[in-house]
Amino acid sequence: MKNVTTSTPVLRSLLMLCLLFTLFQACKKDDGPDVAPVDKAALRARLDSANTLHNNAVEGTAIGRYEVGSKAVFKTAIDAATTVSNDNNATQTAVNNANVNLGQAITTFRSKQVAEIAPDKLVLHMLFNGNANDASGKGFNGTLKTGGAQWGAGLPVLTADRFGNANQAYYFDKGGNIEIPYNSVLNPSKEITISMWIKRDTTRASNYLLALNRWNGYKIQLQEANKVFFTVKTTTGAKDKDNESVTLARNKWYHIATTYKSGEMNFYIDGTLVKSWTDVTGDLAPVKSTINMTIGQDLPTSLYQNNEKDDADGNNFNGPWGGYYTGAMDDVRIYNAVLTSTQITSLYNAEKSQ
Repeated sequence: MKNVTTSTPVLRSLLMLCLLFTLFQACKKDDGPDVAPVDKAALRARLDSANTLHNNAVEGTAIGRYEVGSKAVFKTAIDAATTVSNDNNATQTAVNNANVNLGQAITTFRSKQVAEIAPDKLVLHMLFNGNANDASGKGFNGTLKTGGAQWGAGLPVLTADRFGNANQAYYFDKGGNIEIPYNSVLNPSKEITISMWIKRDTTRASNYLLALNRWNGYKIQLQEANKVFFTVKTTTGAKDKDNESVTLARNKWYHIATTYKSGEMNFYIDGTLVKSWTDVTGDLAPVKSTINMTIGQDLPTSLYQNNEKDDADGNNFNGPWGGYYTGAMDDVRIYNAVLTSTQITSLYNAEKSQ
């Protein structure tokens, strides 16, 4: 039997080949770039906060509660973020986007919380509890005035409110009105909300509820179709809109509210948003003539006796326009801000019960 021997050079060559093969295989395994692990810590922390906020939130119209239906919308956003968080194949981009979207959903949900209305936003509050005094603290007390002769020279009289309490509201007819001295505070420059309770008695065009220099400032009235009609003079011209679909029945108390800011005019009936117009632009324009505000008639009665045809705002006092309200009214409020839908609903609920 022969002994087979391998020379040292051959062994060295074999070892070199093995080493090269091993290095080649190792390089093949590391061909791709290093992949960093997906970081979900920020998303999971935000999910914890979102779930806590959602679970502790209570829907309703009271201050501190959240708009009815808002929790379900918020939960949809939470579920979407949770799906990404639980996905082992989710990319860092997907995780980052989910975190941003959830943050936006949290901000939106917080905006649905019913906030207390800042007291300084209320610029007029006529309770009509036996008089025409202003309860806002601003001192804009009103004076009862007889209407224009052409309307019948009526005078507002105390009447029962929506709860049946005697002398806790005013009944208007034949131009009888409450006149409030002009003040620039009553002529906001950016936003306005008007809220009141009314019980109409007639169907008539130009059923004026409240006006500050009519279409040269702002006015709210009922038209022949018994819809709420709101006019504001803005820096881009007058904007006239109505609540479109809802009509107000005769001899029934309603809470009505209107709001305006550039880009949005809203109408509410009994605490519910019934129409929102977005084709309106411009900030509220200051009136040029300091004409007193009137409740129950379109202009102060004294101006109907004015022999001047026009004023700085273009009023034609001798023209055929004008009008007055026939019906009861109570709790008139004006704010120099746009109240949110939840705030108006909360206000309605607070005032509908005695």
